[in-house]
Amino acid sequence: MTELFHSSAFDWDKSLFQFINSHNSPFWDKVMWVITSAQFGIVFFLILSALVVWFYRKQSWKILLVIAVVALLADTIGARVLKPNIQRLRPSHDFEYHGDHQVHLLQKKDGTYYYGGRYSCPSNHAINYLTSSLLFFYFLRTKVRRRWLLALFVFGVTLLTCYSRIYVGVHYPFDILCGWTFAAIWTGLAIWGIKKWGPQPGE
Repeated sequence: MTELFHSSAFDWDKSLFQFINSHNSPFWDKVMWVITSAQFGIVFFLILSALVVWFYRKQSWKILLVIAVVALLADTIGARVLKPNIQRLRPSHDFEYHGDHQVHLLQKKDGTYYYGGRYSCPSNHAINYLTSSLLFFYFLRTKVRRRWLLALFVFGVTLLTCYSRIYVGVHYPFDILCGWTFAAIWTGLAIWGIKKWGPQPGE
């Protein structure tokens, strides 16, 4: 399947990656390094978890457990099943594919560069953020007065984080789209199951 990604059908993917990745600056390098980090994700999920605890009180542990299990399974499938079988190299690992284009990578404090793992499709950041955001939104949408603000926060952060993965040179746009597609289908099935057997937003 690796050869497929080097075909002309993915020229748009390569071009869009190069456009985003090449528009960089020292300031945005620092900003995107924070956004793409695991610590940023932890803070994001802790904020949403705190909202669940605030609104659901004693029932919150059930909801948080459901979200954690669904998100963990999605992450595992993406990392252990999809990526090893699709085997698309990250742009940071496939320099020959870019010809004259130099992939912009972020330099860490120890002087080395951030390359990410070997394979890139689908993006686990895209899977994890969208799966969690959809689930948190599902449970919080009936509790928050200004639902549009909640949507702007969860999906805005998801979009920004996924953009950062392209900016730092470790994902193509198609990897993000694949991650979102899998996350949407997976979470849709999970919500269907929750409606039948799990804790409900109104509880």
